[in-house]
Amino acid sequence: MTSKYALNPNLHVCVTPAGAYHAATAAAGDPTALLLARLLGLPATPLLDGAALRDLAMAQDEDAMLEMLYRMQEVGWLDGAAAARPAPSLNMERDVPRLLAELTRDGRALLADEQGFHLASTGFAHEAVEELAALASEVTALQRRYQSLVRDNLRIQAAGWGAVDAAANGQLSFWPLRVGAHSFVLTIAGAPVLDRPAFTDLIWWLFRRYA
Repeated sequence: MTSKYALNPNLHVCVTPAGAYHAATAAAGDPTALLLARLLGLPATPLLDGAALRDLAMAQDEDAMLEMLYRMQEVGWLDGAAAARPAPSLNMERDVPRLLAELTRDGRALLADEQGFHLASTGFAHEAVEELAALASEVTALQRRYQSLVRDNLRIQAAGWGAVDAAANGQLSFWPLRVGAHSFVLTIAGAPVLDRPAFTDLIWWLFRRYA
């Protein structure tokens, strides 16, 4: 039986900011997140021909894989581009703070690991950085402890945690990110702006470096 889905053989498949977010925040074992993680582990956006499809198939049959790709495109996790794009090559001290600055309207953001080790930051006072990294580590532990309550019992799918004012406006938000066996926390002051290519670059770089 012929599949109702077909690849466009002339396009390179790209992970969008929304797709990068899903890859780093979805529940463990989610097949769409696993596919996105595989794409984010590549050195460049692949030309999605039959051979590439088989490499990404993860034991699924071709029709199921095509349908999953179509659904992921429909929800905005994947896009196509005429030319290949290489994975970002970033310097932790020079380039990552620049990307972080693009993810917040407030100009203050920090990336830490789950142990509370500060990796990179921008905008925050030096004396606040280490304490914020430690706080981010506590948020990671809190999320891990109560994720079944939030996701399963309360059916709240939000991945971020925040400190809000009396009008429920977020003043400080924490975004736990899972990259392979590693966990990180993106901390943002003010309104986060995660729907930018800079977010894809950050997550792509993390998957290439740590996963």
